This record gives sequence, structure tokens and C-alpha cells, in this order.
Amino acid sequence: MADLRPVTCCFSGYRIEKMPFRNEDCPAARELFAALDAAVAEAAADGYTRFLSGMSTGFDLWAAEAVLRARAALPLSLPSRRPSDRDDDRVPPGCTGAIQADRFPLEWKRRFNRCLLAADKVYALSRSYHAGCFAARNRFMVDASSRLICYYDGRSGGTAQTVHMAEQSGLKIVNLADGQLSLL
Repeated sequence: MADLRPVTCCFSGYRIEKMPFRNEDCPAARELFAALDAAVAEAAADGYTRFLSGMSTGFDLWAAEAVLRARAALPLSLPSRRPSDRDDDRVPPGCTGAIQADRFPLEWKRRFNRCLLAADKVYALSRSYHAGCFAARNRFMVDASSRLICYYDGRSGGTAQTVHMAEQSGLKIVNLADGQLSLL
């Protein structure tokens, strides 16, 4: 089986409630979307053809949408990774499981469904939600990739964990928050 790490890039960033803006029609959001498009195009120019998204609200879905926009002109694939196959009562409010978008606001459910339908493949790493399923998803994406495109401003949480895993694994890290912090 071929090693796809050299052509695989993953994404990690904050859910919408942790982003420094809530309105996508503001200069900082537009700048981030342009930076995402440019980062995907640069990765494609460097030979990356597979892009992994965790499909959470905010950065993950914006990144998936950027891949789908680029895929209109480039031979890119978007296999999506979900933390679990189904929700159960133990999923804390605000967490995503699968049916991952069940707890998303309506507009995010629509975006999630559009990306899910457009994804080349969808993988669930667990049959049901369990403590640690998001960390397992993040570990899987890092282990399958050689580049991480992220939005990380230093806050603790899943994105911090993923960035640290990527650093330890030697991934090339493209942090789009670096250019954003001066705009906010």
C-alpha cells in the first residue's frame, strides 16, 4: 500500500465560538478565507492532493470549503474524518460527534452536509462517541499527513493538541493565525 503522507495535508483550527469573529462578513474573516484559499493552492502547487478535515464548525468547515473551491480546477481529494459514527447521550453540548452536525446551528448543518456530500470518502474513527474520540481523530489526521494548515493563536484545546502533535511528528505547519492577529 502506498504511503500517502507526502501528498496529504490536514487542517486544524477553532470552532466558530472560539474564533475572534462571529460575522463572516468582516475584514478579518474575508482575510482568513483568502489565506485559506492561498494555503490550499500553495499546498497543491507543492504536490499535495489529499486534504483531511475534521468537519467541525468554524475553521474545519471553512478549510473543507476552500478545498472544494480549489477542486473545481485542480485534481484534489477531500476525504473527511469524523470522530465517531453516531451520537449518544454522553456527547457534551457543543461537541461534535456523528451524526456530527446534529448539534450544529442550522447554517452550519447545511455547510457540513454540503461538504460531506462533496467529500470523496467519509471515515468515522469510532462507532460511538467516547472520551478521547476527538484526540484520536486529530492523531489520525496528523499521522496520515506531512503538512498541517491551522488557525492557532496559542489557546489550549484540541487545536493546541493537534499543533503540538504535528510539531512532534515533523509536519510542515502553516499557521494562518500569524497573519490574522494583527488584523483583529
